[in-house]
Amino acid sequence: MDFLAAYDAVPETDAPRRIGLLRRATATDRAGLFRELRAARPVFPTPLGVFVTRHPDVLEVLSAPETFTAGVFGPVLEEVLGAPFILARDGADVHWRERGYGQLVLAPEDAPRVRALTASLADAALDAAVAGAAERGSATFDLIQDYACLAAARVAVEYLGFTGIPEETLHTDSRLMQWAFAANQGRDPDVHAAGTAAGKEMHDLVAALIARRRAESGRPDGTDGTGRTDGPDDVLGRMLRTRLPDEFGFDDERINANLVGYLTGYQQNATQCAATALKELALRPEVLAEAERAAADPDPARFDAYVWEALRFHPFVPATPRLCVREHVLAAGTPRQTRIPAGTPVVAWMYSAMFDEDVIEAPAEFRTGRPPSHNLVLGYGAHECVGKYAASVIVPELVRRVLLRPGVRPPAGAEQAMDYAGTPYPQHYAVAAGPDSGER
Repeated sequence: MDFLAAYDAVPETDAPRRIGLLRRATATDRAGLFRELRAARPVFPTPLGVFVTRHPDVLEVLSAPETFTAGVFGPVLEEVLGAPFILARDGADVHWRERGYGQLVLAPEDAPRVRALTASLADAALDAAVAGAAERGSATFDLIQDYACLAAARVAVEYLGFTGIPEETLHTDSRLMQWAFAANQGRDPDVHAAGTAAGKEMHDLVAALIARRRAESGRPDGTDGTGRTDGPDDVLGRMLRTRLPDEFGFDDERINANLVGYLTGYQQNATQCAATALKELALRPEVLAEAERAAADPDPARFDAYVWEALRFHPFVPATPRLCVREHVLAAGTPRQTRIPAGTPVVAWMYSAMFDEDVIEAPAEFRTGRPPSHNLVLGYGAHECVGKYAASVIVPELVRRVLLRPGVRPPAGAEQAMDYAGTPYPQHYAVAAGPDSGER
């Protein structure tokens, strides 16, 4: 690839053409583009912001929230959500206080229970998808629409606590919200309006849900008066029962904003990961065979490693924007040392960092067992995924349940046939409905 020669041939004053080249390259040959940038211009000023592509430099950006803030997308996220949220903030007032709160209610010890819940709900969704294909006389079903988005939404209902809210609403609203704040670089007003409308709808549904949960308990704190609760043991239930000092202002509106924020960071990403991880495994038949054997292992961690390595090749968040709010010398003392002025947008490319040849051994090879710091799929630093403990079991279990079904795989030759349907996210991915699902 000779991207830089083509890019440099475009006058610096012609930002739209340069942006077009960048977007085409990231869409058609992302691996080649970032291999070239890491080698020649690892800190690359563009009209979209300074692209940071090397592993240590990406970690430097993500480790300094007081310098590289969420100010690029934070205000848009809060317009969509209608309230402050940890992903949009960097200071103690919202981010650090509510990150601690999030780790309390999204507890690490939930992982075994959440894995078992995911397995049960995923199996039921797969049963229905396979049966539906048989009823239609079809050899395939849609892994995303018939399985992944439904299973993920049902986990959101049972674990997060979105009781009574339709699965389709959870999935569609979260997609529109995430699209508006995370994938609307051109600030299309229609996309933004759809996202804010979805945020308003989800806020109102959750407000009614909170009121209903409190009324059912008969007490404002959601308990039966002894500290116990007769309601579901879910994240919302914990939030309703948790008492914080009044000066923190953690009322039902804050509970609402956090719960909807958790959904927005979870639903679309879990759905996409189930499909893209399966795709990456299917593209490597020998690796797929290994993963199938690992799926039957009593120790799920052995299988999980295949999913996270697969997602290194297709992460759901390949890059994250930051705003440099005070002058900073990036990669100080190295040949790529770069002064970044205050007010400069910066794009930390986690995808590129995970393929940095100077840090990642044989990055183009599929290898399980890499050091955790070499996999940035769940983020890094202050804005690492607050739900990472649940995500670390939900995502691989969604894939594992598929691999435990003989023959439920992408048809040969169609492993790459993932349809985005005009959105930033995969919407359709056909898989065979079982070993006997030939043409009917």
